[in-house]
Amino acid sequence: MGDRNEIKGKKTYCVTGATGYIGSWLVKSLLEKGYRVHATLRNQEKASNLVKLWQGRDRLSLFRADLQEDGSFDDAVRGCDGVFHVAASMEFGVPPAPNLDSYVEEEVIDPAIRGTLNVLKACVKSNTVRKIVFTSSISTLTAKDSSGGWIPIVDESCQTPVHHVLKTKASGWVYVLSKLLTEEAAFRFAEENGIDLISVITTTVAGPFLTPTVPASIQVLLSPITG
Repeated sequence: MGDRNEIKGKKTYCVTGATGYIGSWLVKSLLEKGYRVHATLRNQEKASNLVKLWQGRDRLSLFRADLQEDGSFDDAVRGCDGVFHVAASMEFGVPPAPNLDSYVEEEVIDPAIRGTLNVLKACVKSNTVRKIVFTSSISTLTAKDSSGGWIPIVDESCQTPVHHVLKTKASGWVYVLSKLLTEEAAFRFAEENGIDLISVITTTVAGPFLTPTVPASIQVLLSPITG
């Protein structure tokens, strides 16, 4: 048991979006398991309450990083064995615009892709990162085949077609499109640069939270009640 804990203590993982719903729990879990954690956030003041909740703070390092700043994640990723890329925009809707598709591309999609590629580029520079976990969404998958029939088992081959998202523009379509195209760009970059990347498909997340405010996913679940 002692050897196992010693090995874990030598591992270092970077968690982007550490002050978010999933990120804050991930940091807490990794620290409790004995790992060293590099947690990234845009505003360190917002992490003050979380730091008090995270045990093993002697193994925790905080890094200010912004997805839209080139090289912003270099220091946080340097020396890490793996990266959990959780940070992402939660754009469920957009304001009215004369050319909606162009607006979404320029203001939502391009920044989302650029942010993820910034993290992946930092991983390549590090020469230490062995695996990257990208947080995606169940909304990127469909349980229906091309003829409209139900698929009994949904896997990575059941991706929601981009043209369908753009055609229907159903509720939350901007978020779905962002996740689809960002994931696509991430896997393309990973393949071109020999990165071991996996995508975790999350459903709507609910339950206890460490953040000082109610997470967006819980707000969505409560919306039928709260209006």
